[in-house]
Amino acid sequence: MNPTQPGKLFWLTLLAAFWILFGLAGRDAWQADEALTLASVLDHAQGGLSAWATPAPLFTAVAGYFARLAPFGLPPQDSARLASGLFVLVALLVFGQAARRLLGPGFGAAAVLALMGGFGLLLRAHALLPETALLATWALFLLGLGWARVHAGVGGLLLALGLAGLALGLRGLPDLCAALLILLLPLGMRVWRERPYLQALGLGLGLGAALILAGVWGMAASGQLDAWWHWHGPQRLVPGLKPARLFSELAWFAWPLWPLALAAVWHEHRRLARSHALHLPLVTLLALLAAAPAPAWSRLGGLLPLLLPLALLASLALAHLRRGAAQAFYWFGVLCFLFFATAFWVYFSAIEWGWPTRLASHMARLTPDYAPGSVATQDIWLAAAATLVWLLAIPLFPRAQVRPILVWSTGMVLTWVLLMALFRPWAEAGWAYRPLLQALDARLPPGACLRMQTDPALQAMLRYHLPHRVRVHPAPDCAWRLRLVPRSALADPLPPGTEVLWEGTRPRYRHQVYRLEHQE
Repeated sequence: MNPTQPGKLFWLTLLAAFWILFGLAGRDAWQADEALTLASVLDHAQGGLSAWATPAPLFTAVAGYFARLAPFGLPPQDSARLASGLFVLVALLVFGQAARRLLGPGFGAAAVLALMGGFGLLLRAHALLPETALLATWALFLLGLGWARVHAGVGGLLLALGLAGLALGLRGLPDLCAALLILLLPLGMRVWRERPYLQALGLGLGLGAALILAGVWGMAASGQLDAWWHWHGPQRLVPGLKPARLFSELAWFAWPLWPLALAAVWHEHRRLARSHALHLPLVTLLALLAAAPAPAWSRLGGLLPLLLPLALLASLALAHLRRGAAQAFYWFGVLCFLFFATAFWVYFSAIEWGWPTRLASHMARLTPDYAPGSVATQDIWLAAAATLVWLLAIPLFPRAQVRPILVWSTGMVLTWVLLMALFRPWAEAGWAYRPLLQALDARLPPGACLRMQTDPALQAMLRYHLPHRVRVHPAPDCAWRLRLVPRSALADPLPPGTEVLWEGTRPRYRHQVYRLEHQE
């Protein structure tokens, strides 16, 4: 593949930075996974919990630092989410260098564009989830493999850092076992049994083991080893989801990478044993497939590292796609994102301006608390400008090998801009915890205590949004209780002397009913 010109690299970096930073701040947690992550980050940022005692120490430490630093005057939640943006930016930059080292000049930009074009990265890149740190660490590990064949010292150091980060700071044993498989399996191929790689392998394993042992010794000396082992022990090897269900989600999660990856393998299937460029991505893909069912921080979090080897294979496919196939894939992407953009504007018109009327009525039933007119004028103009720029850019995309994946990556950027610019207030009204907690606060008398019998996610957001209502040890005779009641149990009789003061839900989670009760 032709080397990427410096000017195009500059615009690619600018596009990636804009995509990552846009929409990070200014919104509430929408999912329970984000709320639980925020709880750990706040515990660490406020000095009440060591990062080693959290499920993802590396992410917690960085997010906690941002939460304490509060850059640009951002509140703690938005500040902590900047850590996700940082890790994704590092992942893209490092992965581009890894692809260039592993596959050759020109493949770095293609692999980054392929990774940005994956559906699975879109929402997780902007969420308060440790999976972003997992993605960055695996990218660092792949960069170490790229250097290992040309410079044993640099490659060994990067491999050691990757092994230590995976073992100590993230999921632990599942990723450590997968990394060791990726390091050792290539030794069955003669091209990898060269002196630089063997030296880098020895240095990486030795230094990585030393870093891991030093980390364990430091935790033992500070009394944090048991807390760390609670999250990173052998239980991490027990699958969190059934593999069949998890891999069935991979079809949309890894779109459009997996069709290109299959095309790369099919192109070389007759000489697969001699196609050395395919070997490491395939080995990495198989090892990460084995580690994917291990419990992660969100339901499909274990699939995120799989996008890296799939993006490597997709970039290889771009170099060999026939002109007809490349054009078909390109125009399929154009039509997909034209459909998405049109649908977004029609739905926005319905919720904001009431047309089409039938769709507007449906959207109003979904989020009855949304007030039309909540989207700022500058956000509407930004969304319109982004749509217009993308439409004008379609015929101007260079007729290069990366053209088919360029439309998918830029289409993902457009999708995220439209979602955040046009639908953020509507999503806040339907998914966010803040409106629910504000309604709760309005029904509680000033200074009232509150006993909580709810899910951990709501407890975390209650602590964040209404800290004056939280009591570490509420009085045993506290008369106010917040309880999570299944919708099927709403009609059950209450204990004597109990009065229901308020019931509330998040509109998009109507099965979760929160009830405020007062006991005489």
